[in-house]
Amino acid sequence: MHTTSETTSENMTMNSKDCFVQVMNVLTHVVKYEPVPKSSHDVIILIIPGNPGVMTFYEVFMEELFMKSQKKIPVWGISHAGHHHKSTPIGQSAITKGIQSNFDVYSLRGQIEHKKAFVKENIPPNKRLILIGHSIGCYIILKMIDELPEMNVIKSYLLFPTIERMLASPNGMLLGPILMYLRWLAIIPIYFASFLPESIQKRLIQWHFRNRNIPGCTVQGVLNLFDPMVAANAFYMAAHEMRQVKECDYQLLERHASKLCLYYGSSDGWCPVNYYEDIKKSFPDEDIRLCKEGMEHAFCLTSSMEMAQVMWPWLMDDINKS
Repeated sequence: MHTTSETTSENMTMNSKDCFVQVMNVLTHVVKYEPVPKSSHDVIILIIPGNPGVMTFYEVFMEELFMKSQKKIPVWGISHAGHHHKSTPIGQSAITKGIQSNFDVYSLRGQIEHKKAFVKENIPPNKRLILIGHSIGCYIILKMIDELPEMNVIKSYLLFPTIERMLASPNGMLLGPILMYLRWLAIIPIYFASFLPESIQKRLIQWHFRNRNIPGCTVQGVLNLFDPMVAANAFYMAAHEMRQVKECDYQLLERHASKLCLYYGSSDGWCPVNYYEDIKKSFPDEDIRLCKEGMEHAFCLTSSMEMAQVMWPWLMDDINKS
């Protein structure tokens, strides 16, 4: 039985807060931008992240969407189970549990069940949803809308969607074997780095991104990955992605095509342009777009405001039509 309880960690601004919600026995990080006082608006924008699935990375994106709604439409985002350093119970990571389990909350299938449980327990039935998925979050959303027909979804926006042939993609061919067979080696340096003072960890992050203009939320998001348990859960989920995200499920896409918008990158190592071309050829009349702004796959690191600005007219058009 799924249990849900909520605690508020801190108020980041008068309109946003970090929450920790119990979902499938995992304390789960949720970020909410909400009107103060609460609005009677019947729409909630819900964001499902990529991997690593730390909603901290998306705070600028969420805030920009919220501001464009004139602070009227709630914008929520749910981190993946075990991807926040405060949400991994001792002894309940992929290291100690996942290796011996065919199904657990840290696997790709488990993360899908985790998001379905969150929606069923936390989204009021009278609310309509705009779903935004990024990377593997798009795959999760496709499964959610197919398996939860009771969700009242206006539209699902799939950004840089890793919904097919992940292992065959350029990045998959390079990283797939490591993620599937050698990921434990990557945990060793993370384990030792976890003992460094946070100030030094931040300097390492800033050095890594020294030639890029990153917001503070990116630094805070990467800090989570200095936790070996969080890193293990992210790598474990990624290994499942490599094995499970294979051929595109065209029948699923066809069932929900009218409520989907797919947005591909023009130079994306996880879902290259030929994936876009194949989908567009199969669904020539549907809402399938190719990025013209040069945004990278991990847009949330440097292009959150640009992505929100591109998307907002689409969201408003779909909300007003519904």
